[in-house]
Amino acid sequence: MNKSIKYKYLLVGMLLLFCSKSFADNNDQIKVLEDSLNKYFNLLVKETIDTRKIEINTKIVFLFNQVLKFEDSFYYPFYDLKNVGIIKSEDDKLRIITWNLPYNDRTHKYFGFIQYKKNKRTYDFYELKDQSDEIRNPEMAILNCSNWYGALYYEIITNKNRSTDYYTLLGADLNNLLTKKKIIDILYFDDNDKPVFGDKVFKNKIPPVSRVIFEFNGQTNMTLTFDKEKEMIIFDHLSPSKPSLKGQFEFYGPDFSYDGLKFERGIWNSYTDID
Repeated sequence: MNKSIKYKYLLVGMLLLFCSKSFADNNDQIKVLEDSLNKYFNLLVKETIDTRKIEINTKIVFLFNQVLKFEDSFYYPFYDLKNVGIIKSEDDKLRIITWNLPYNDRTHKYFGFIQYKKNKRTYDFYELKDQSDEIRNPEMAILNCSNWYGALYYEIITNKNRSTDYYTLLGADLNNLLTKKKIIDILYFDDNDKPVFGDKVFKNKIPPVSRVIFEFNGQTNMTLTFDKEKEMIIFDHLSPSKPSLKGQFEFYGPDFSYDGLKFERGIWNSYTDID
């Protein structure tokens, strides 16, 4: 083996050693921040005063902003974090972190972050700011990270519409004392790689809506899930307990029938009475 080849192998070896050491150092720093996050989430669960909850949550948001600056955090599992929802897309480009802040009046505010890998070399993260109370006609609204219809996301469905990756999000909103909500939302990234929430692709209503919001009695539960075998979003059909209570969602609940949505040619088409 000549000297130039030996030199190249030496350089590659040193580079790999440096990268592995850098990765380990980053993970150590992420772990320290994860421990701090876990401490504050534990405090948040035990706290009973709203003003203190807000103070603690502000520290949690600050710490997440620090930890997500590390690109390695995209693959860091955060196994020790409790009371946080973390989900990742099938294409391995998107990860979403969400949690809720419960107030004593039984209302909730939601917080979260999007982590997005544009390509192998470029990584971004975005803080989500819940403005649900200020959004008029939310089923039709096109929103962004600073104007977000907050929810706890628990599933991402990945589809492609022409050249755009569509991420359909299934989420829950504990809402208030009387009702809860389930939400189907769309997330995609525009030409500037900025997140956009909502697109008029849900044909469960006329005209099509940007997101689907189900509201129902706070003491019951509703099924909303993606069936991979059927390639459909399946959900309980909700009805009022009496016809005279139509529109009063605290009296709505599952009626033991199921409806669905299937992604076809860029549209979530509606199907009723799914077996």
